[in-house]
Amino acid sequence: MNKKIFKTVFLSILMTLVLVLGVSISVFYTTYENRIEDDLSAELRFLTVAANDGSADISSVSIPGHRVTIISEDGTVVYDSEADTGEMENHLARPEVQSAILYGFGEDTRESHTLMENLHYAASKLANGDILRLSVPADTLFSVIMDMLLPMVFILLLLLAFFAWFSMKAAKHITDPINSIDLEHPETSDEYEELSPLLYRIAKQQTTIREQLESAERRGREFSIITDNMAEGLAVIDKEMRLLSVNKAAFRLFDSEEVKPGDSVLAINRTEIFSGLVTDSLDGKRAEGIIDNKTRTLQIIASPVFEYSTVTGAVIIIMDITEKSERERLRREFTANVSHELKTPLTSISGFAELLKNGGIPESTVKDFGKEIYDESQRLIALVHDIIRLSKLDEGDDSEAMERVSVSEIAEDVVSRLRKRAESFGVHLVLSADNPSYINGSELLLDELVSNLVDNAIKYNRKGGKAIVSVSQSDGEVILSVKDNGIGIPEEDKERVFERFYRVDKSRSRASGGTGLGLSIVRHSVMMLHGTVSLSSKLGEGTEITVRFPSL
Repeated sequence: MNKKIFKTVFLSILMTLVLVLGVSISVFYTTYENRIEDDLSAELRFLTVAANDGSADISSVSIPGHRVTIISEDGTVVYDSEADTGEMENHLARPEVQSAILYGFGEDTRESHTLMENLHYAASKLANGDILRLSVPADTLFSVIMDMLLPMVFILLLLLAFFAWFSMKAAKHITDPINSIDLEHPETSDEYEELSPLLYRIAKQQTTIREQLESAERRGREFSIITDNMAEGLAVIDKEMRLLSVNKAAFRLFDSEEVKPGDSVLAINRTEIFSGLVTDSLDGKRAEGIIDNKTRTLQIIASPVFEYSTVTGAVIIIMDITEKSERERLRREFTANVSHELKTPLTSISGFAELLKNGGIPESTVKDFGKEIYDESQRLIALVHDIIRLSKLDEGDDSEAMERVSVSEIAEDVVSRLRKRAESFGVHLVLSADNPSYINGSELLLDELVSNLVDNAIKYNRKGGKAIVSVSQSDGEVILSVKDNGIGIPEEDKERVFERFYRVDKSRSRASGGTGLGLSIVRHSVMMLHGTVSLSSKLGEGTEITVRFPSL
């Protein structure tokens, strides 16, 4: 702005200077010429008077810078102070001579053919009829300017320097108040009254912009908070695969390092599946896929973003479906296991029933078949009961009323109830319990939990073995422990014993009437009672299962 004002002011002054200088030179030139002509006329009158009264011999007069010429009535040049009269042509036709003959005085300005320069001429008629003529050089405007050129250039340079300095100061004087306006509060500036409407509009616009920025920042923060607290990963990319926005869940789900917006989305995951889904979405197609990494199963949904039918980017959603996939796997395994577990006793029952239907079987054999059919049906009933119970626990069935329950009393009741079963297996059952040991729970769930643990300690023990049930309290917890010195569990099977239908010794489990669901029910019951369960076992030495509950 300074430069523009400086340029405008300087050019204005320069144009004014040139115009004034031109007019001044023109006026000076005109005045100068008029002065020369007036001086020439005055000198001519003086000489005319002197010639008429005989006080001066004109032919002997010499005036510096002036040319004196005497012309006879017929136009013949009688005398000339600067030229040879013999070589001069007749002057009768000269304008100033004609005017002098007719009116007694004449003048003209023209180029002299004799001297080859512009001259001012003034002529007057003498008493004897001759014409007296004076002439002086006539300077042209250009010659006048050239004569004044050096001082004019010097003065002009001084004026230009002064005007440049003045223009700069003027521009600075104009712009400094504008540059010093407080743009945060422009309405407070009163330097230029003419700027007030503009400044008020700027202030109003700034307020609007500030509100819009605050609103945008607030929405950005809200969006960031929402997306960062999403369990699902979210990434927004442009058509060049550059990240425009990405939340923390995307990095967490892919177990990748965080990258900043502007980087390639492939920095999050470089698998061929992910790259293909991103490419498909940028081609305008909605793409879905599953990525299995070491720790998670991820579902990727990549949807294109359109603007006027042109793909401008894509939105990528990453969902952790590990639990869903695991449940689906368990469901398939459960279905297969249930089918297998039901098929075995049903096949036995069907076979025995077919033999009985055909008849001709001795009475003693019929009784044996009847016993086998009864045992297998009992196994089926137990299996169906456990499946129904496990299904309810899976669904989070909390219909059991939670109340103040004594773990030691439940353990004592279970031990008392299973003591005869333990004796039939040749196992010595021992109880060690601190009274009272109360928790907030369900008596039915707790009874079922303890029964399954004690029953396993009996079934998977050896003849003459021991099963110890203990209840204690420590650090705000009630600790239930069931320990045996039976067959133990191999190291590779410890992580799987709580799975449904998983048996370490399948033949022994079936022989003892086990369904393979006991420890699964235990695990779910513990979760319902807000406890934790742990297992310690050595093959051939025995097993100890410990359950911890928050005490009351």
